[in-house]
Amino acid sequence: MIASQTTLIRTYGTDGEFGNDNGSKNGNKKLTKEQAADLKSKAGLEKNPYILIFGAGHTSYKGSADEEKMYHVYCAIYQETKDSKPWFYDGKIWSHKYLWSKSGEAKTKEEAGRAMYTKAENGINYNRMKGVKDSTKQDVKVQLYCAYIKGVSNASDNVPGFWNDIRNKSN
Repeated sequence: MIASQTTLIRTYGTDGEFGNDNGSKNGNKKLTKEQAADLKSKAGLEKNPYILIFGAGHTSYKGSADEEKMYHVYCAIYQETKDSKPWFYDGKIWSHKYLWSKSGEAKTKEEAGRAMYTKAENGINYNRMKGVKDSTKQDVKVQLYCAYIKGVSNASDNVPGFWNDIRNKSN
């Protein structure tokens, strides 16, 4: 988590840029190859992970009362190999429990404990962290930063079946 926050602070603090968004409607960002390699090194990883994604406050908070949320890491996904079970960080603990519910409400027992949901606002699908509020008393918007997707840096998560595969391997 500290390595992820270091990447955010170093990039924003120098007016640096992350890679382009990945073509999805939620504005997820790709880390550049250099940022991904730096994150891998600071995290103490010897080889490229199959998946390494972290989520921080959305860039739409820039210039607002909630700008500091852009520097906070709220969640992470780590999967060592294609066949291993993914690990999810929900802001409190690491587990194999998939982070997202299908809706913003806990309509079913399965969804009750999920940390995140996706909600459309002005045509953008924002990831939201349940129970963590911004200054408007809404669940905080979380933008995902993709360091490694299928073992490759600067790759997009906007690949058919990618998220279903992660969900199917999780609890």
